[in-house]
Parts: sequence; C-alpha cells; structure tokens
Amino acid sequence: MNEKRQERFVARFYRSEIAKAVAAFVIVIYMGRLGWDIANMFIGDGKPFFADFISFWTAAHSAVGGDPVLPYHYEDFSARQKELMVWHKFAFFYPPTWLLYILPLGFLPYMAAVLVFVILSVGLACWALAGLAQSSSVAFFALLWPGLSFGVLHGQNAMLNVALFGGCIAALERRQEILAGVLIGLMAYKPHLGVLVPVAFLAGGYWKAFAAAAATTVAVALLSALVFGLETWQAFLDQVPFANTWLVDAMVPMSKFASLFGFLRQFDVPLGVASGLQALVSILVFVTVAWIWRGALPVAIKGAVLVSAACLATPFILDYDLALLAIPVVLLMRLGWRGGFLRFEAEMLLLAFIAMFFTSGWGLRLDHSAAFLPNVLVFAACIRRAIQTNSGIKTELPSPQL
Repeated sequence: MNEKRQERFVARFYRSEIAKAVAAFVIVIYMGRLGWDIANMFIGDGKPFFADFISFWTAAHSAVGGDPVLPYHYEDFSARQKELMVWHKFAFFYPPTWLLYILPLGFLPYMAAVLVFVILSVGLACWALAGLAQSSSVAFFALLWPGLSFGVLHGQNAMLNVALFGGCIAALERRQEILAGVLIGLMAYKPHLGVLVPVAFLAGGYWKAFAAAAATTVAVALLSALVFGLETWQAFLDQVPFANTWLVDAMVPMSKFASLFGFLRQFDVPLGVASGLQALVSILVFVTVAWIWRGALPVAIKGAVLVSAACLATPFILDYDLALLAIPVVLLMRLGWRGGFLRFEAEMLLLAFIAMFFTSGWGLRLDHSAAFLPNVLVFAACIRRAIQTNSGIKTELPSPQL
C-alpha cells in the first residue's frame, strides 16, 4: 500500500462505522476503569475514588472550619487529611482563588462533594467541547480523548480547565472578547497554564479580552483576600519554594510529568540540562504563539496553537493536565472533518491518542512514560495546520458532505 493511500485510509477511518464501533469499545473500557476505581473503595484497599480530590476537600473543609491557612502548611495539612480520610500526603499548591471556588464543597461530606465536583466540571467541559466541535460526530470523537478520563479518575480540576479555556476560544470565535477574557481570567488558579494567554491576546490585538482577563484575575484575587484574609495569600507565597522542591526533587514521580523537563529527568538527565532545554522550548513556543496570533488565521487555528503551546511551555504539567489537549484535538478534527485532513494530520492525532495510554494517567504506576509525546504531536499538528492554511495549500481530501 503506497503512502498516499495509507494517509487517506486513516483519514477516512474517522468517518467509518468501524471507527464508531472502536469508539464505543473505548467508552466501555473507560467505564470499566472508572468502575474499578470506585469498587476499590469498598472491596479493595479502601482508597477513596477520585483520590486527588482529598486535598481539595480537606482544604475547603479547613476553610469552612475557620482555618484557610492550614492548606499551605504541608505537614499540618497532611495530618488533617489523615484525621479526616486516613489517606494523606496530598499537597495543596493552589492560590487562595482556587480555595474560594471550592469553598462550598467544604460544607458537604467527601463523597457528596466529589460527586458534585466531578459531575459539574464534566458537564461544563462537555458543553465547551461540543461548542467548539460544531458537529455531533466531531464532539463524540473529541470526548474520547484519554486526558479527559485521566482528569476524572484523579479527581482533578482538569475538566474545569477544559471548560474555561475551551469556552474562551469559543467566545473569541463568536467575537465575544469580554466573555473570553472573563473565562480565562477565572482560570487564574492555574497561572502556569495561562502564561501564554496575555502574549496571544496582545499579539492578536484582542485588547478587550486582555483587559477583561486582567480585571477578572485581580477581582477574584481581591475577593479571596477579602474572604480569607491577606495572611492566606502570604502563606501561599511562602509555600512556593516548597512547591518548587517537589518538582526538582521528584516528590511526584517524573513519569507523571508531561513536560520536556519531566521526560528528560525520568531518564536521569542532569537537572541543569533538563532545565535549560525546557527553557529553550518555552521561549520557542512563546515566539511561535506571538507569530501565529499576529496573523490573519481563523480563531480555531490560533486557539489550537495557543492551548497546545500552553501545555509545552511549563515544566509543571502532569499527565491528567493533558485533558487540555482535547481543545486543539477537537479543533483540528473539526477542520479536517469539514475541509479534509492534511497529509499525516490524521495519523498524528491517532498516534497522540495511542501514546496517552503509555502514561501514568491511566492510574498505573510506570517508571517511564510517553506523556511528553502527545504534547509534541498535537502541537506539531497545530503548527502545520497554521502554516498550510497561511500558505493557502489545499488539504488532502475533498470537503465531505455533512
């Protein structure tokens, strides 16, 4: 089979009945994995399902009890987790803005709180991705992205990240700049994932979005200071060096990191070399985002580049954070579904999907993982789509009938 025919086969596969059957099988696997995690609480070692949520719930519970500073004193916080949940040693490295968001959950028992959190965040993420997909078929395949299930299994805020970042891109497509800025401003609890957003907004001339994002970020921070007191912010800032120690000393296994830094460190590359190469990649994606957003490309392509670049720019990104890649994946799928996939584009997305299962995000401990590979593949596909579109090169397949 020649190369061109193989490319067409993979691209057409996405629209075939076989692909739908495979997708249904994958959903069954996801449900089985989720059921296993839930059953483990009752017939296994007793570890609560969505276990990372323990840190969120304990922090909210402490704040409701009048001690919002406790989450920023690791040993005391861990002891509190052990007292409440038995399982402990979950750190809380989030700013008080996130503590403000989850505060209402502190009034609920753990199981009720985690179910409310997961159902709400999953629903919002599905809504955002469906809006970006603009097609039920594309939305269906996008929701299969493994990073989404990783975020749910861990009880993390990855799905809410998708909802806010995806909602921001969707709002920009509708020319609702202020709404886009507000949504991304609400995601300031993950500042390391949004560091490229101001670069994109300024380069693209989205002044209203930039102003709205800045105003929202400041407003939420001030509100959290008003609710919890400035001493909570001081405690958070004092904890930053300790958080950096967790990264450098691999308190979280490096196989869980999806950054170039983490990928190199899991193979014992010296700290200085890994840090230097990560810094070089970060600079390159900064420049790339500024260049792409200055152009006249569609917002869908700009947004795909921005989100995939955000996942490459930071050293502190874990496998479940790759739920964010569902945004560029759904945008590339939408473009390919309507106008035809570029050469190798379908293959790159399929390979990125497969590589996600060779990570620790699935809940299996691995000494070495491929978590950095999906990052690179999706970003490369986004850049290629941007370059081809900017050059006016036609796509491989004719526009299908929808």
